[in-house]
Amino acid sequence: MGGPPPWDGRGAVGARRLDGVRLLLTGGSGFLGGHLQAAAEARGATVLAPGRAAADLRDPAAVRALFVALRPDVVVHAAVQGGGIGWMRDHPVESGRDNALMALAVLDAAQVAGVRAVVGVGSACAYPRDCPVPFREEALWDGAPEPLNAAYGMAKRLMIELGAAYSAQHGLPVASPLLANLYGPGDHLSPARAHVIAALIQRCLAAPPALEVWGSGTPTREHLYITDAAEGVLASIGFDGAINIGSGDERSIRQLASAVAAAVGYPGPITFDPSRPDGQPRKCLDPSRAAALLGWRAVVPLEEGLARTVAWYRAAGAG
Repeated sequence: MGGPPPWDGRGAVGARRLDGVRLLLTGGSGFLGGHLQAAAEARGATVLAPGRAAADLRDPAAVRALFVALRPDVVVHAAVQGGGIGWMRDHPVESGRDNALMALAVLDAAQVAGVRAVVGVGSACAYPRDCPVPFREEALWDGAPEPLNAAYGMAKRLMIELGAAYSAQHGLPVASPLLANLYGPGDHLSPARAHVIAALIQRCLAAPPALEVWGSGTPTREHLYITDAAEGVLASIGFDGAINIGSGDERSIRQLASAVAAAVGYPGPITFDPSRPDGQPRKCLDPSRAAALLGWRAVVPLEEGLARTVAWYRAAGAG
C-alpha cells in the first residue's frame, strides 16, 4: 500500500500502473505496437491485440463490432500506414486515406463501445513545414505540413481535431502523442519501408564501397528510442489533446549518418545525393509539456540507442 493508485480514468496515467485495465491495441504486430504491448503488460494491463484478420480498421462497421465484442477500457490506436521518405513520396493516397479512415472508425467505435480513454498515436509530421524549432503544440495549425508527407500529416491532424470533438460532445478523452522519428530493435528489415536510421544501419552492414545517403545531409531530425516512445504513449492515457513525445536532440542527417557509421564500425566514405528529396528542413519537438504534465522524459541517449539497435540488426542477420 502507499504506492500510486491504479488508473481511475481521470487525468493522464503518467508513470502509474494499469492493473485491471483492458487495453485494446491496434497495430500490435508493428514496430511500435510490439513494444507498446510489452510495456503495457509490464504495467499490469490486459492487452487485447487483434491481428489484421480480426477487422479491417478502415471499415467502421467491422471496427464497431470488434470493440463491442472485446469490451476494452482503453484503446491505443498505433496501427499506421506509413514508411520512410521514399515510401511516403510514392504512396500519398495510402498514407492519407488509410490513416484517416482508421482514425474515423476507431473514434466512432470507441464512443459506441463505452471506452474510457483513447490514445491516437500521432507524428511530428503533422507540424507545419516551416514551424519554429523546437516545435510546440500550440504551433500545430500555423501552416501546411511538408509536401512529401502532407496527406499523412493531415490525417494525423484530423484525428487530433476529431478527438477534441469527441471529448467536447461525448466526454471521451482522446490523447494525441506526437512522436519524433522512431528507431530501435524491431524496426523494418525491408529497406523500402525502413525509416532513416534503420535504412542507414542496413546499408552500413552491407559494407558498400561508399555509404550513399539521400539528400544534401543538411536537414535536421530528432530521433526517439522505441522503448522511450512506448512509455510516452502509455503515459498519455487519459490526457486530452496533442502532446509532444520526443528527445529534444536535434541532429543533421550528416551528423546522424556519421553516428550510425561509427556504431556499425563502417570505415568507408559517406556521400550525399542532392537529387534525392530532403524533406522538411528542420524537425525537433519541445518535450517540456510531457515532462510537466505526464512526468515523462526520454532516457536513452542516441549513441546508446544506436549501439542497441545495431546489435539487434546483426542478430537478425540484416546486411
